[in-house]
Amino acid sequence: MTDSTVAEEFTTDGGFTAEDDGLHPVSDNFYETETFWFSFFVPERNIGAWVYVSVRANAGTTGGGLWLWDHTGSEPWNVPFFEGFSHLKPPKFEDGVLTSPTGATITVVQPGMEYSVRYDDRDRITADLHFVGLERPVPLRSGSPPYPSASHYDQTGRVTGTVVLDGERIDVDCYAMRDRSWGPRTERGYRRVGYTWLADPQLTLLTYSAPTDDSDDIHSGYVRRGEDVVAVRGGHRKAGRDPERGWIESLDLTAVDESGAEITVSGRARSRLILPGSTNICINTLLEFDVDGRIVYGEDQDVWPIKEFRAAVRPG
Repeated sequence: MTDSTVAEEFTTDGGFTAEDDGLHPVSDNFYETETFWFSFFVPERNIGAWVYVSVRANAGTTGGGLWLWDHTGSEPWNVPFFEGFSHLKPPKFEDGVLTSPTGATITVVQPGMEYSVRYDDRDRITADLHFVGLERPVPLRSGSPPYPSASHYDQTGRVTGTVVLDGERIDVDCYAMRDRSWGPRTERGYRRVGYTWLADPQLTLLTYSAPTDDSDDIHSGYVRRGEDVVAVRGGHRKAGRDPERGWIESLDLTAVDESGAEITVSGRARSRLILPGSTNICINTLLEFDVDGRIVYGEDQDVWPIKEFRAAVRPG
């Protein structure tokens, strides 16, 4: 099979091709950024984790790393493992393999659908994971927040493999999300974002919302039921928050897809990580959802400008 045939077979409604697994040409915008994100979980131990690579080609730097949290702590210095770089050398992408100086190696096994993900910090942790997609990558509609000027897609899949942390082997077998984005991304101007997803073999639900003090309205996302994928057109997300720390303890969510079908789920927090940015924080919460009496695991990313989160947690 030729490369052009692979690209043609992989093309989706969003125009994504096999070439989109690699690094993209960049404009002259200094803030051009390309990201690779894979999440994974060990729910029976309340473990959530990310492998993340961020490439700024025009700046000539690579960031990201691996972070793994559980119920024993929420700050980066209190979780079982946190390594997040911001100023390393550029990565290499050759023959379908992204080699990042962070310690991540991402290998394309089948374009858009299957990947090998490895991580080695040379000291405490190694990860050897395998991702197989449950649906084709789903593009975020052009102009939609939070990436109105960037290309972006999301995809859930089964993640299997092992992590060895401080000599302890941890087996991984879960259903989790990955995403890809490329385009300008600055470190200022963040607004509040709610990014909530859950997945198992029967269902994927992803929602983007725009929280305010008065409401938390869903504006986009998608639902996969079996092999059918339908865009989300609206809905509402209601977060139950810790009164002192402000983070999410429970989440009730109703989404409406473009066929008019409605789906309602309720989640409770199992663990979380407070991930700091330059001017924002993202609180990543591992959630156990009830879907018509069935337990499905997922994650909420609760993004705040730091000044707004401080004002909400410390009013007056």
